[in-house]
Amino acid sequence: MKKKALLAVLLAMTLLLSSCALIVKDKEVDAKTVILKMGDKEITKAEVQKAVDDKLYEMYQTYKSYYGTEIDTTSPEVIAEAQSQAIKALKQDMVLRAKAAELGFDQLTEEEIAKAKEEAQSDLEFAKSMIQSSYLTEEQKALEGEELEKAIQEKLDEFGVKIEDYEKAAVDTIVDDKLREYAIKDVTVSDDQVKADYDSKVAADEEQYKENASSWASSANNGTTLYYTPAGIRRVKQILIKFKADDQTAVSDASSQVTAATNKVNAAQQIIDDEAASEEDKTKAQEDLTAAQTELEAANKALTDATDAAYANIEADADAVLEQLKADPDSWDKLVEEKNEDPGMKAGATNAEKGYAVCEGMTSFDSAFVEAAMALKNVGDVSDKTRGASGGYYIIKYVGDDTEGPVDYDSVKEKIHSTLLTSLQNETYTATVEQWVEAAGIKEDLNALKD
Repeated sequence: MKKKALLAVLLAMTLLLSSCALIVKDKEVDAKTVILKMGDKEITKAEVQKAVDDKLYEMYQTYKSYYGTEIDTTSPEVIAEAQSQAIKALKQDMVLRAKAAELGFDQLTEEEIAKAKEEAQSDLEFAKSMIQSSYLTEEQKALEGEELEKAIQEKLDEFGVKIEDYEKAAVDTIVDDKLREYAIKDVTVSDDQVKADYDSKVAADEEQYKENASSWASSANNGTTLYYTPAGIRRVKQILIKFKADDQTAVSDASSQVTAATNKVNAAQQIIDDEAASEEDKTKAQEDLTAAQTELEAANKALTDATDAAYANIEADADAVLEQLKADPDSWDKLVEEKNEDPGMKAGATNAEKGYAVCEGMTSFDSAFVEAAMALKNVGDVSDKTRGASGGYYIIKYVGDDTEGPVDYDSVKEKIHSTLLTSLQNETYTATVEQWVEAAGIKEDLNALKD
């Protein structure tokens, strides 16, 4: 619904698409040309044009948002694709409305009607907020009370945004949900299907990860559900003591200076190594190189000094954590919540409960972290403070090992069942709607769109 609301508000953008789809002769007469007909239900050329324009804008926004590129909405190929999708959607909607009436699903209860009105009002308020933030002038935004409401309403009227359209969309959603439930009511997934899918997933993960524990650990840390565990995986938790804000700024600034000086060194060296460069240019480049190397040496020293100072300023904090753990090993969880600055170890984070998965040679984590984690001998051991690339000290606890082999079937059975059921329900509903559309005998005059 929110997407529909947003598109409705932004339909003014279809002005960008005004050159599109359909060429008209007599505008008023041509707009009334019937393109789709099912029984006494008709969809005109104007309605198709509106649907095509909306689809073009949706495609435009999708490409811009997801791919960072803009599509040419005047391109015949793009228009043809939008037209195809729009007509398919219009035909499907005709059939669904008819099927709903046939089954009595269009007769809503008072509770359902109230729900639709509430959803529509919510969408309208969202549309108003979009209008206010994106389509009013600065002078209009400064208005208050009735004057502001009037300015927003004028824009809503300009864009053709009406509460009735939102109410119809909300009602259609409720009805469509009933149709979906009707279509998938007999869909089930058997235990044999679940077990077969489990076996397939185990085999696939074993092939992918058996000799690639590092990749497995990275996937596990990203929250991927995995069905086979290779050898050599251990779990660790950490308390991260980060640099003070001012120290982090100093380190970052010093690092930028190192980068800048390095670039100067490389640029000068490139000229020196260039056989086509003149002797004059090479002489100048040699002078620049000497100066840049001096600058780089100073920058590296400044970075080292800033980093050492940053660690010195958090050393007492790290030592205090280690002393507390030495005095009370059971205080780990309390200290994680109080002293830790790694969000990945905070309650509710993906790896907070089980800990990070690590193994020898993995490269998705700081090598200093991995080396310190793998150096711990026994479950329960805690590392000393370790300098890390995260800008602070790592204090790492070895909390356990993941057992090599397939994941326990019972632990994933319900998830697999749910995934399979949803997939099969989606497939069934899609196929059923396609059958309904095919059986509906919709008459279409797509050639009229070319006139």
